Amino acid sequence: MSAALAAVPEDVYTLNADGSLVTQTTARERIAVTLDGLDLQPGMKVLEIGTGSGYSSALLSELVGPSGTVVTVDVVPELIERARRLHSQGGRNNVVLLAADGHEGAPEGAPFDRVVAWTTPEAIPHAWVEQTRPGGLIVAPVELAGLVKTHAVVTAKVGEGHGLKGLALAQGGYVEMHGANLDQWTVPPRGVDARAQDDQGATWWIAGAWAKEHPADAENLLARLADGVRTVRVFEDGDDPAEFRAWLYATHPSELVVLGGPQGFGIGVADAAGAFLFRPVGLDALTIGAPAESTARGWVQEWRTAGCPGWAQVRPVLRREGSGWQVRAERSEPAHS
Repeated sequence: MSAALAAVPEDVYTLNADGSLVTQTTARERIAVTLDGLDLQPGMKVLEIGTGSGYSSALLSELVGPSGTVVTVDVVPELIERARRLHSQGGRNNVVLLAADGHEGAPEGAPFDRVVAWTTPEAIPHAWVEQTRPGGLIVAPVELAGLVKTHAVVTAKVGEGHGLKGLALAQGGYVEMHGANLDQWTVPPRGVDARAQDDQGATWWIAGAWAKEHPADAENLLARLADGVRTVRVFEDGDDPAEFRAWLYATHPSELVVLGGPQGFGIGVADAAGAFLFRPVGLDALTIGAPAESTARGWVQEWRTAGCPGWAQVRPVLRREGSGWQVRAERSEPAHS
């Protein structure tokens, strides 16, 4: 990996002509960790979903070498053309670029040894599985609780007969996958169950089983947010909220809601009386309404009583549903001596 990083000029790919960062850029460290997990060998054929700046496909090109092939797909034609020009200038002739909906993969380039994605599908498309050799790996961001924004990265192995087995889950995630070029990300492109606008015209949204079952109550709750949201301390120094979220996805998935607005989003619990939301980072939470706060604080205490388990104590369980593979987190059984 270090040789590939040294061979590819990051700024050439990730910066625009005016020096600004290309919007569709993943952090260098995150790319390196993900590509390390692919266990790439010279001569392999890789399918990449989400070309973005082209930096990751350039690294893949170096890792598979001249005898290998990288097929990269993005829904934004302008990004494809930009990456094509940069790859050509860099002499990376083993990269095939396609402007298309990544859900379909690249059947004309199959079979692949590896699939890697930088955008989050609602479920892992079975098309990716069908286009991967038995024994091949898929590394992709996924939604764990059947909810938008409940992101993690799954590593899965393709078996004979195009089955798919989850090997590992890790913290991380990327923007929602979509079939068209979008110009806004304040409201997710899918998965929202209710929404409302405040007096300034900003949109607030909520997703989850409760919102789906009680849309009128959900809209009323959203309309009240601008008036009564409080910031409260929920974690203690030394707590790791990221580990708590992993445990939460595995233990209370059906009870969770995701609520967002112009300042971001949070994951937690809601009812007609209010909501309690754990922020994506930090030790604080947002609350409106006592019953929801009581439930959420009970979850935190339950987590502490269990010894503060996290990502190392959950495993992925994959199930085929229609044209995709749903992923959920499940607590790992403790090892027996």
